[in-house]
Amino acid sequence: MTLRQIFDWCQKKSYFSRDDDEIWQAINSAAHLLYKEVVLENSGYFIVFDTTSLVLALNQEEYPLPATVQQIVRLREQLPGEIAWRVINPAGLNDPATTGANFGFNNDVGCESSPFIYNGPYLKQSDAQAEDGIQNLRIEPIPQQTHNTELVYTADFIEIEGAESALVIDAEGHDALKYLAVAELLLANEDDNAENFAGVGNTHKTQYLKLVRKRQIQSGPTIEPYIFDMD
Repeated sequence: MTLRQIFDWCQKKSYFSRDDDEIWQAINSAAHLLYKEVVLENSGYFIVFDTTSLVLALNQEEYPLPATVQQIVRLREQLPGEIAWRVINPAGLNDPATTGANFGFNNDVGCESSPFIYNGPYLKQSDAQAEDGIQNLRIEPIPQQTHNTELVYTADFIEIEGAESALVIDAEGHDALKYLAVAELLLANEDDNAENFAGVGNTHKTQYLKLVRKRQIQSGPTIEPYIFDMD
């Protein structure tokens, strides 16, 4: 769901009884709660798997990243219609700040290396002056056809103030977000139904965190020692 759809749902379920600002505040509060819960599950970071925000285009070298990007964990590409992914390595391959090793990812297992490399994320001077925090990525060599991408990154939480704000909570967490937000709005009305919405919201939250726990990377690859016995 989009933020506008979430807002409309919350507004209807709270009987159109609260101001728009209060509804956005409740949505922001619920989203921030879920974000912090996921961070606790994921050992201090919130990982996003994004296959829609970044598409490599013909003759385009520089690409804006989602506003929530904190650090790139892994970037892969494929041609439309292909099944296999190819790993796009960072220009500074040994830079620990730009590899997935710190997060338990082994980029090369089951994947070819892409002919592309990337530089970034970086902040352009114009974006820094605008204070919008949008980071960019530069792809080399310049693509000569369209490539789909899978961008895996750790995400910051950005305050939700309206329909155009960035929503870091993925679709699987939207039910929990909606019910928890409405619970807060109904509580402000001293409505007894607030408890029911909170209960459903917490049930959805539990299911969402189970999914997060299942898909998180538990450990890196096992390396067998070359020498097993010194005797």
